[in-house]
Amino acid sequence: MKPVGILGGGQLARMMALKAHEMGLPVSVLSENQKDPAAQVTALWRKGPLNDRASLLNFLRSCSVVTFESEFMDADLLSELERESGTPIFPKPVDMAKLQDRLTQKELLVKYSLPTATYLAVSNEAEARKALSELGGKAVFKKRRFGYDGYGTFVIKSKSDFEKLLPELEKNPHGFIAEALIKFKRELAVIVARGRDGSFVRLPFVESHQENSRCLWVKGPLKESKALTKLGAQLKRFLSGINYVGVMGIELFDSPQGVLVNELAPRVHNTGHYSLDALTEDQFSLHLKAILGCEIKQPKLNANGFAMMNLLGSHSRLPSWSLPGDIKLHWYGKSENRPGRKMGHINAVGPTPEAALALLKRSRRAFDV
Repeated sequence: MKPVGILGGGQLARMMALKAHEMGLPVSVLSENQKDPAAQVTALWRKGPLNDRASLLNFLRSCSVVTFESEFMDADLLSELERESGTPIFPKPVDMAKLQDRLTQKELLVKYSLPTATYLAVSNEAEARKALSELGGKAVFKKRRFGYDGYGTFVIKSKSDFEKLLPELEKNPHGFIAEALIKFKRELAVIVARGRDGSFVRLPFVESHQENSRCLWVKGPLKESKALTKLGAQLKRFLSGINYVGVMGIELFDSPQGVLVNELAPRVHNTGHYSLDALTEDQFSLHLKAILGCEIKQPKLNANGFAMMNLLGSHSRLPSWSLPGDIKLHWYGKSENRPGRKMGHINAVGPTPEAALALLKRSRRAFDV
């Protein structure tokens, strides 16, 4: 068979490629550098930019089905090349287009009655001032395009905060959304998946903890409440309604107003990395099966508790570690270490989520990253 194609060479593509090998699938990766994490784990790496028409078309023609690790690509170009090449892309570029823009993403949430924070579209200073006033003088402004891990997000609580936002408003051509500032108790997340045949899978709800706007750890499974069960059913209807195919990451706020959807990512997601060791089937395998048209089935827990911790760079030296025997290390093979960079992650299971997380916190001391 022609290989499964992955657009992008980062750690998400790397873990997907490794799982494709385990499943006996040939896998090809398109990226710009042979040292990219995913390029290191396949003989079918192709060099090329992800925004070049000829490079993309040749890659699509060489593959049986294509997916991506980042939604920040030219969705219109991908739709055109999907038709020209005859190679299907999942999730569909039309879904990529709607979800890569925070305004159209919010509009989808409202259309499908998914709970989310109040928001307003903002494209200039006058609209920003009006939005801030309507939202009670405190708000979160987010760039509509190309924001991740806190980049492009501005929390406005004072006049000085607002003054710092104004230059960003002037130089950003895509505009912003302004959201009500949610005083959440904790952040939650869930991974969902839908196959080409309509089969649906929902992984456990988890708690996620951020530091400096980057995910530091995840633990679960959460004890499921009626509200979470209801949200799971709503997400199933949502994916069916847009005919989505593949894995989707959902970030949530546990707030006094209830559980609110913060953001959607149309791809495998950092908050689902625990699944590599905590479940009988992980998010990467589910994604591959979904885009290939295989039936996807609900995985089972391997233990009563699990946790994942990101290994974030704290310096620019060469990383080193003495690997503890009771955790699982997933290293991304990045050539350069630097503060804040995701270099890998560690997983653990235990009798409870808290026990698994405590084990990771102790084991983290063995890593000089």
